[in-house]
Amino acid sequence: MKKKGFCGICPDKCPIEATVEDGRLIKVEPDRDCPGGRVCPRGALSPQIVYSEKRIRKPLIRNGEKGSGAFREATWEEALDAAAAGFMKIKERYGADALVSYVGSSGREAATMRCFNGVNAFFKNLGSHNDMSCGCICNVSSNMMTPVLTYGVPTPKLYQDISNSEVVFIWGKNSKTDSGPLTTLELVKAAKARGAKIIVIDPRGEGMAELADWWIPVIPGADGALAVAMLKIIVEEERYDKVFVNEYTKGFDEFAGYLRTVSLEEMSECCGISMEDIRKLTDIFCSTTKISLISYTGLEYQLSGVQNNRAIQILWAITGKIDVPGGICIASKKNPTIPLRPMETVEDAVGAKEFPLYSRLTGSGQFVKIPEAVLHDDPYPVRGMLICAASPAITYPEQSLWHEVYKKLDCLVVLDRFMTDDAKYADVILPATTYYEDQSVVPVQGGMRLRNRIIEPVGEAKSDVFILQELAERMGFGDAYPKNDEELMLWMCGGNEQLLDRLKKSEYGVVNPPEIQYEKYKTGELREDGKPGFPTPSGKFEISSTYIAECGYTPYPKYEDIRSVKEMGSKEEYPLIMTTAARSALRFCSFGPGLKEIAEREPLPTIDMNAEDAKRYGLEDGEEAIVETVFGKGEFKVRICPMAKGSIHIAGGAGSFYMEGEWKKHNVNEICSMKYSDPLSGFLTFKSVPCKVTSIK
Repeated sequence: MKKKGFCGICPDKCPIEATVEDGRLIKVEPDRDCPGGRVCPRGALSPQIVYSEKRIRKPLIRNGEKGSGAFREATWEEALDAAAAGFMKIKERYGADALVSYVGSSGREAATMRCFNGVNAFFKNLGSHNDMSCGCICNVSSNMMTPVLTYGVPTPKLYQDISNSEVVFIWGKNSKTDSGPLTTLELVKAAKARGAKIIVIDPRGEGMAELADWWIPVIPGADGALAVAMLKIIVEEERYDKVFVNEYTKGFDEFAGYLRTVSLEEMSECCGISMEDIRKLTDIFCSTTKISLISYTGLEYQLSGVQNNRAIQILWAITGKIDVPGGICIASKKNPTIPLRPMETVEDAVGAKEFPLYSRLTGSGQFVKIPEAVLHDDPYPVRGMLICAASPAITYPEQSLWHEVYKKLDCLVVLDRFMTDDAKYADVILPATTYYEDQSVVPVQGGMRLRNRIIEPVGEAKSDVFILQELAERMGFGDAYPKNDEELMLWMCGGNEQLLDRLKKSEYGVVNPPEIQYEKYKTGELREDGKPGFPTPSGKFEISSTYIAECGYTPYPKYEDIRSVKEMGSKEEYPLIMTTAARSALRFCSFGPGLKEIAEREPLPTIDMNAEDAKRYGLEDGEEAIVETVFGKGEFKVRICPMAKGSIHIAGGAGSFYMEGEWKKHNVNEICSMKYSDPLSGFLTFKSVPCKVTSIK
């Protein structure tokens, strides 16, 4: 039997056609009748993953020391009762804020995320301010903070008009290894085929750089230096759109004053791009308004990540590339101004006082500060944690620190499909379904579509949403979440029965493609109040951000180089810059290396470096070498490949006892740190870490 639907290995909704025999998933292929139909190398292994012997099939309760990995099988009733009792005991003793939830990237399914956000946030029902997610280290800085603080709208409301572009800039994103339908990649290929110039700015020369007309090998973390250098040339040579700047921007003169204080020589040295190439790149950039920008999370993990990202957006704005054919367009109308929450409404969340801008924009605490709350009761004790489809011990730096965190918790409950380094310390483990086993409604571009169940749940696994509902039932707020498929689908439709009925009758969902209209900021159609401008506090495109200033930071993009952090060591001692955890077509965050079939195809993380640097440091392709930072040392195998001079890349996601082969060790996050963050977002700087590489020989 053939069934059409979405791939169920990750939340990114690639349209597929599944072969099911006797109720068992046999094969997964792209849905050729649906735009975006795709099966990635990971998705192709769906049957092996779904039925893996490593799959958690029954609830487990710890029956040994924390961290021993000793568990016994339990009934759902016993496991849920134990989890709920553990959390309620903590609430009674320490208060609701002692409870923290964390949902990971593997749990980004729409219904699951709704259980951890806004009015439905899980522990919020008990009064906690500490429901958090992988947004604390991924996506939010680029997709929410940067555009909201600049345009007034989040990235999902921006549209890259690639089909009309004469030049496409791909900056810090590799669309060849994206999860989800590769729509952007196909648009870039089509643009190149019709003669558009493709420029890729990235430390890594593989992937999108292979399609480029010009690869710009920027030093990791120094994207802001390149953007500031280009802006300096454009502003000081008056190559900007004076009408737009005068009528529609805030803070231009202030920012221009800053640009006069920096030198091209300094910015060139920081980013590793010659002044000649910076000028050549700027000339191309100023040659047309028809330039689109493909960018994403690669720019987040930098010392001034939000501001670096904002500097790039300002490049487009002041040169007339906003809301025009071939540029960055805003695909929404009548946008309200997103408010900055009063500090008193978020200050009780862990991390809010250290990162007020992040918390006041998102309404969330910052998970990077959870270890201090658990281990040092700062700002107060945290003693209970619920982890859903995540592995902070692998995806955050300092793995041993997270082990200590888990040991001190009075109650740790994990919802997942496979054992993780974190689950090893859990008191209760609850088996969750893959998305092949769920029935739901999910957003798609321009609308919504049913996620139809492909197979029945494996073993005793249950949907994350239904696990949370049953847990909530025991804690007094079971009515916050749906109890069955029909309730869940209607919940995701906002109670709109007519919409749900339409979705049930529509194989590919109810979709209304956005109507693209240009220069809406001139007509008043961007803003809810109908006035010309942008939906920001000032009504302008904010070069100097009102909200950033209100939170006490420099309001315009001021570049901060990682080399300015003296505690990370001198350039003489640590001459290279390390970036980590670039996307893989096989692995998804920390998910993958625990499965033999995936580990066989990608056997181990490597030190990726260019041939010139390898020769300089006496290294050969395939040999073992030591990577050292001020935070520690690690052994990895050298792989010579296209990389920016003076930089290396090492894959993340390794280091769990439950992983296969070499993936059990080689955790690059062990030589990174929890101490250094972008002060605006709290995002850690583990994509720009000074290091050195030496041969073991």
